[in-house]
Amino acid sequence: MGLRRGEVPALMWDDIKNGYIEISKEQITNKKSPEHPKETFSIVHHTKTWKNRRFPVTAEIKSLLERIHKAHKRLGIDSPYIFPAESENGVITNNTVYNFYRRMCKSLNIPISKDCIKGTHSFRRNAITNVVNFPGGNALMASKLYGNTPDVAEKNYYSGLDMDKAKEIIEAVNYQ
Repeated sequence: MGLRRGEVPALMWDDIKNGYIEISKEQITNKKSPEHPKETFSIVHHTKTWKNRRFPVTAEIKSLLERIHKAHKRLGIDSPYIFPAESENGVITNNTVYNFYRRMCKSLNIPISKDCIKGTHSFRRNAITNVVNFPGGNALMASKLYGNTPDVAEKNYYSGLDMDKAKEIIEAVNYQ
């Protein structure tokens, strides 16, 4: 789904509607400070951009949600959250999400480097880029699905000109 890591813990079963998932919350990190010696996490009722969005429930997402729901039943988990945990607010933390992606990158031999755009955010970036570049997809659609503005989607996620398509169009235009 290309979610931001703070949007994953906040997902609730009630966010699943008729064919889509409503993304309207996120978990924020409250950093340690002299007044608060421990890092804490809070669920807030807005996204990073303060705009709710909908993401379609694909067959793959539906299958995953069904497996998670069955695991909840089998383990006797009664939580409104899709990813519950024994924590201060009853959900996994966004650090858990980050560490999961980091372990996944390591197992796939994807190096994480601050000097090169690789790592956990790459999964989100790839999802957005794929929608922008797919035939019929575009920056507006990607921005609505992933919570960016169309300008941000166009600027950061367009991977370039499809030379084969450009050649096809130019040849067609030149022979008219």
